[in-house]
Amino acid sequence: MATTIQPKPVATKVKAPVAKTYIEAMISAQAAMSPLIKNKTAHKYSYADLGALYEACKLAFLENGFCILQTNDADDQGQYVETKLLHVSGESFSSKVYLYVSKPDMQGLGSAITYARRYGLMSISGLSAEEDDDGKRATAFPTTHVNKSVSPPTSPVRGL
Repeated sequence: MATTIQPKPVATKVKAPVAKTYIEAMISAQAAMSPLIKNKTAHKYSYADLGALYEACKLAFLENGFCILQTNDADDQGQYVETKLLHVSGESFSSKVYLYVSKPDMQGLGSAITYARRYGLMSISGLSAEEDDDGKRATAFPTTHVNKSVSPPTSPVRGL
């Protein structure tokens, strides 16, 4: 019997209300960001790796008073990478992406951390370079086909 993997939550936290200077700086930073270049290919799709993502947003963030921090931690829901966007005004924004480690070794952990860092930074920056598959990869479940042959009844059905 196949098991279904339940996705872990992505938590996003913003202090409310957000100061006008933070919003203005974020608008300026996003306007100054470079296009995100898809520089890697895997299977049948292309994507931007973590380095390309930093290349597209880091300078724009720094020039507008932002600092990006990414740390690993755990809570009652599991291990996660928290991406924090700090501003010189003292305002901050953070996003947690929980890890799904598919291989129980350091390579599997490293891969999960890299994915979480990439998705956390894309979430905070507003950048996207992923091919839009309309959610198919996220919702696709393996299908099982059962071939059943139906034999015609050997005697007539009575009472119909």
